[in-house]
Amino acid sequence: MNLSKFRTLNLFSIVLAIIALIQYYLLTPLNTPGETYMTTVIDFDNKFKLIPGFIIFYMSVYIMLIYLMVSVSSRKESGELTIFLVSLVLLWSVVNFGHGFFVTQNIIRPKINETGFFFELINTLYQNVKPYRTLPNWHVATAVLCTITFIKLNLVKRSYFIIAWCILICLSPLFLKMSYLIDVIVSIPLAFGVYYLSKKMSTVTIKSEKVQEVVKAFSLESLVQSVAIGIRDESTLTSLIEGLTRVEKNLTDKDREEIKNTGSYLNPPVETLKGVINNLILSLNVEKHIDKAVQLSGKDNKSFTPSDRDLKHAMEELVTEATLPFDNAKFRYMLLEIKKRNAQLINTSSIEDAAQERSHDIIFRFKSFIESHKRDMPIIGYITGSTNGHLKLSFDDIKLISRELRKPPYEISPDEIWNAFYRVDSTKVTPLGDQKNPANIISLTQYAAGKTDTLEPFSERVNKKFDEWIRANESEGRTFNNDEMEWLVMMKNYVASFLEIDMISFNQPPFVNKGGAAKAYNVFGHDLNRILYEMNEKLV
Repeated sequence: MNLSKFRTLNLFSIVLAIIALIQYYLLTPLNTPGETYMTTVIDFDNKFKLIPGFIIFYMSVYIMLIYLMVSVSSRKESGELTIFLVSLVLLWSVVNFGHGFFVTQNIIRPKINETGFFFELINTLYQNVKPYRTLPNWHVATAVLCTITFIKLNLVKRSYFIIAWCILICLSPLFLKMSYLIDVIVSIPLAFGVYYLSKKMSTVTIKSEKVQEVVKAFSLESLVQSVAIGIRDESTLTSLIEGLTRVEKNLTDKDREEIKNTGSYLNPPVETLKGVINNLILSLNVEKHIDKAVQLSGKDNKSFTPSDRDLKHAMEELVTEATLPFDNAKFRYMLLEIKKRNAQLINTSSIEDAAQERSHDIIFRFKSFIESHKRDMPIIGYITGSTNGHLKLSFDDIKLISRELRKPPYEISPDEIWNAFYRVDSTKVTPLGDQKNPANIISLTQYAAGKTDTLEPFSERVNKKFDEWIRANESEGRTFNNDEMEWLVMMKNYVASFLEIDMISFNQPPFVNKGGAAKAYNVFGHDLNRILYEMNEKLV
């Protein structure tokens, strides 16, 4: 069995799934009467009439649960799966705790004398689920947790469908006389509470850099062994890339020679550790999956569109090829021995050395990101290829790059990249200071690609081009008065943030507070369209 087929699978998720199944299994032995019992029945419970058809919604909670698991797994994000499984384990543990310590008994369950398909189903349900231990209700709590996850992860286009489904499941125990109203009400906030707690647990980070060094150095052995036995999901490979990158940045000439000598016996040969890392990064690249799928299909037709199955098979092939060196025991042993030597160097280095290493690591990831996404993100090609004129960029393009950078295996922000470049060579990099602007990713990308020799905030570049544009207008006899300059400066600042300005932009701050489009037209007259066009062409 090739475990690499399951991209969201990791050891922690497997353990969580097993614990969740154990908690589910415990529902049956806990469904027993006690020597004494309590009842949470209220008068309102008697107003719910038995509606046999609700058994469909009652049992559909299992369909919802399976549907959610498949949806989360198809996202190929192991972190999302882990958060849900942690929530599930916590929720079902709390439910079992309630069933174990709050002994209730259902005294409103009717005797079924009618015949018919649904009544027979209800009789079967009553025989298998005894009228004990109903606080809180498992079906309601599970349905609400699934619905929260669906909505939070945007797994469905129409959330109202899932919400309606959840409401019907929550009502089903009442109309089937399986639980009291209080049992249902108590179950709903439990689901919200455990999901919130799971999200908080997932965002806990260790901020001490030295502690992180120890943890990462310690975990590399387990990551290498996991890959060797076939556990090659995205989470494991991402962690492995990070660990290997740290080792690569501390290699000595002797280490590099040792890697080259050992790698020469492999098939295919390995010359550098950086090459191994790049192959791992590319194996997670969607564009590479498409290319590989087309190659494996044996079709030359450029219009061929790979199916999900084709892409999955292609991804498995790329991952297998990228992880071939780790199938060799001698290569693994050599790599871990080098790591141990480097770990001692790290522990004895200064804080500044560690910061420098971290900076090189960030720059390496950023440059790998640019190289890996040139084809599947045309925006990068625009930025690195254009030298003059309007880059045809939009604010959404900039946000897309920033979002992708924060995803595995890169997990870096534009501000981190900027500070890393500054730490490595402060003579060519202007300190970012308070000029944090999403558009700075343009300056970063061009600098990393070698299109510019210096790195300065995007707003400073726009300011310089704005001054040049003003001088060019003045040389042609076009001068601006104080009111016009005030508006031009506002327009320049808007372009520096959002990359483009048009008549619709005047409906946004700060223009709308100054009179909007009407005021702008009054200030510039028919010259306004020319000014907008030139600002878009000259400033970006």
